[in-house]
Amino acid sequence: LTENVNRMKGCTVLYVPQEDIEEAAQDKDRVQRFESALIHWTRQIKDVLNEKDNVESSENEGPLAEIEFWRARTEDLNNIRNQLERNDVKQIVEVLDEAKSTYYLEPFNKLASLIEEGSDEAIDNLKYLQTVQPACENLSVCSVK
Repeated sequence: LTENVNRMKGCTVLYVPQEDIEEAAQDKDRVQRFESALIHWTRQIKDVLNEKDNVESSENEGPLAEIEFWRARTEDLNNIRNQLERNDVKQIVEVLDEAKSTYYLEPFNKLASLIEEGSDEAIDNLKYLQTVQPACENLSVCSVK
């Protein structure tokens, strides 16, 4: 439920299990819980990255909608990027690496690098689109004579 509320706000929150990290790689139950969290993060990240593909449907809405899309995307991707850099997330990834859970880690690590690339792209796009925003706002209130 919390995840859905955050998604509706345009914010992706990665759930981090509150577990003792020490010697977790030797505890199969904890490794399995961490793998479940990682699988969930992977799905969340895929969903966010796939949202870019849906931008074509909003292209008919005009340039201000495009600017708003990139503003929201920048915020969400930066939020995910910051969460991926938190110590608790990194520790879980390290535990899974130590436990040789590469089946789940490889796709997650690829998506994490795509988040970085996507975040950089969104920042650049927003930066350049904001230069034309005042002109677009003026045009949006004009009337045809």
